[in-house]
Amino acid sequence: MSAGDEPVAAPSGLERRLGLHALRVALFDRPVPAGLSWWHTLGSATMAVFLVQLVTGIVLAMFYAPSPDHAYDSIRHLEQQVAAGRVLRGMHNWGASAMVILTMLHMVRVFAMGAYKYPREANWVLGVGLLGLVLAFGFTGYLLPWDQRAYWATQVGASIAGTAPWVGGALATLLKGGSQLGAATLTRFYALHVLWLPAAVGVLIALHIAMVIRQGIAASPRVLEDGAPDRTDDPSYPAHHDAAYLASKRSGARFWPDIIAKDVVVATVVIGLLILLAITRGAPLEAPADPTDAAYVPMPEWYFLPFYQLLKLFPGSMEATIAVGVPALLVLTLVGLPFFDRNSKRHLRGRPVAMLSLTVLIGGSALLLGAAVREMGSVVAVESSRVLTSTERAGRASFERQCASCHLVAGSGGEEGPELTGVGARHSTAWLHSFIENPLRFHPDSKMSAFGPPTLSHQEIEEIARYLGTLRGPPGRELKVMIVDTFPEPSPPP
Repeated sequence: MSAGDEPVAAPSGLERRLGLHALRVALFDRPVPAGLSWWHTLGSATMAVFLVQLVTGIVLAMFYAPSPDHAYDSIRHLEQQVAAGRVLRGMHNWGASAMVILTMLHMVRVFAMGAYKYPREANWVLGVGLLGLVLAFGFTGYLLPWDQRAYWATQVGASIAGTAPWVGGALATLLKGGSQLGAATLTRFYALHVLWLPAAVGVLIALHIAMVIRQGIAASPRVLEDGAPDRTDDPSYPAHHDAAYLASKRSGARFWPDIIAKDVVVATVVIGLLILLAITRGAPLEAPADPTDAAYVPMPEWYFLPFYQLLKLFPGSMEATIAVGVPALLVLTLVGLPFFDRNSKRHLRGRPVAMLSLTVLIGGSALLLGAAVREMGSVVAVESSRVLTSTERAGRASFERQCASCHLVAGSGGEEGPELTGVGARHSTAWLHSFIENPLRFHPDSKMSAFGPPTLSHQEIEEIARYLGTLRGPPGRELKVMIVDTFPEPSPPP
């Protein structure tokens, strides 16, 4: 060693074994192309939300009971008895929507910049797979609260899957775990949601990040288009691309700390919004799932609404074709896009067909979503906003069978008898029970038949009376309770 040479510190034992320095250089200390914008933070923001979903999901799973008898009660217990339980569930609920929004925006940015073309074709296919898994997360998680909305929306989803030609019946049975939506379905969806899907998403995310590190972040379209051959399958295109990409990186910044600072800012804002929505809005929870309530109008989560609305436009035999054909065509188009689009133009302005397709897809989805939201606003619940007890739900089922053909409730039912939308604000449960047993005792000229035993048991009549007691006016305009019971005079003794 000469006098001017300084000794080089030997790597530590941990460094020799794990190579942490090389990992840090690969992840953070790497050049990136020039001209990266805030739109390039969408991938990191999506990753941040996935981590939020992972952490909140693990905590929620510690309090959840995946059985029809206890699932709903465990959610209620979490929200009412567990410290910050309502906020945690709210973050998980809003995080699901954020995952869908950010994943879609990320893919739209990649599509608009032509970043799915050489050499990133495989990474685009991974992105399509991740989008499908994110939607599967939403579908399987939707059932877990086991409330009315969850039960009936899942029932509709399974029915749509059952319309697939040749394999529809088997697919519906596979989803439900049998012929009916029940305990096997809930257990199956829970296992998919907390075990299989997180593992699959984790693997695809790891591959996606590894390929981004290996190939680098896509440069701006202008840099890659200047002087490029007309097609990406031209033998000279790879050399042009690699040279232009290296030149862009030489004039760019370092991922750490320049680019990652933007990622941290956007991820912090997104997580802050999730916390704010969780605190102010929470997560929806309707009445417990009631398989006997055939009058319930199911609505899926908002990101499935455009497709749900589209199916309504094609009733009859066409519905099955649309239910299977549209998703299949969309998936095949997305997966095959980088392999049949070989034009070297990357900016959306130079790709008129791509611009038109994106406009039609986004515009059409927005119109369908708007139509579905308007229809949702016109749907009103029969009961008041409070959660019905099991007795009241049983009474509602009996009412639908025995009474709905004659009595109007919130615009639904027959008109032969009086409307009962606000009957619970005028009469007590005891009066309703007595009247249902024998209306002639109250009104000798009543046209209503007596429903006392043996027509209905005392328990069935009490259940109907309890249900009618919840009807206190249209939702949002509940009537003031003013009981006006008038019982008939008892008959004199003989």
